[in-house]
Amino acid sequence: MIVVFGGTGRLGRQIVEQLRQQAKTVRVVTRDPATANAVQGVEVVAGDVHDRRTLIRAASGAKAIVCTVQGGNGKGHNGPKGIEGAGIPSLIGVAHETAVENFVYISSAGARADSPVEFFRLKFEAERLLRTSGLPYSILRPTHLMDTWVELLAESITKQGKATVFGSGTNPVSWVAGKDVAKVAAALATRPGEGWSADLGGPEALPLTKVNELIAASLGLQIKRENKMPVAMLRAMSPLTRPFNPVLARQMQMGALLDTQPQIVDSSTVWARFGEPLSLSTWLKINHPSGREGA
Repeated sequence: MIVVFGGTGRLGRQIVEQLRQQAKTVRVVTRDPATANAVQGVEVVAGDVHDRRTLIRAASGAKAIVCTVQGGNGKGHNGPKGIEGAGIPSLIGVAHETAVENFVYISSAGARADSPVEFFRLKFEAERLLRTSGLPYSILRPTHLMDTWVELLAESITKQGKATVFGSGTNPVSWVAGKDVAKVAAALATRPGEGWSADLGGPEALPLTKVNELIAASLGLQIKRENKMPVAMLRAMSPLTRPFNPVLARQMQMGALLDTQPQIVDSSTVWARFGEPLSLSTWLKINHPSGREGA
């Protein structure tokens, strides 16, 4: 039994689908089982990382646990402090008690102890806890998902003909397809944990301006103008926005990092083991530009 926490999310659904294609027995854990209606051929149970009793029940009989739960888009107790800071440590504790053979944790390539973004600092702490827990584990640290960013950028291009640009938009980024992250996660979940971790980036590094151009071309549209958000503005607005919209404030911080910190990772050794990843151009040809796959 492979138990996927967050299996109804964008990435989680793709991991579940990969496991189903391998004919694995899968249990999906979600706070709201009604959201799993489209997930066929799996067991669906209610579970919440804030409720240890439900975690114990959900993890019962698990050979491996895959955790995609994250608080980057949440607020309050479902934000980073509640999820990465408290919920994930609780789940790691339950996994240790149930002696799972592999805890596959989806972290982030941006996870750093000194990151200016709390979300990434707490991701780093969750990784550290897992590494010292005594559990067999695998940690995947994807860069920015094509699935998420194409949806965000395409909306502005489609509705307004505007290309959204954070900072200069010239910093190259190793965008990665959710399908490729799911492929690696599913493969690891079927074997004992190796104490292995890796950054996962795609086969090319593209600046945001080029990403917007490729999205517009895939839509058959032209970009009429740019909606530029200078780094100084993002940094100044983030703390002012936080009291009434913490998610937007967090996104502003991440947008500033996208343009000011290195975003290229070399994952060639990973893909040599698990198969070639998709380029953005190929991903756009396969998927609807709104990024609906896995939504």
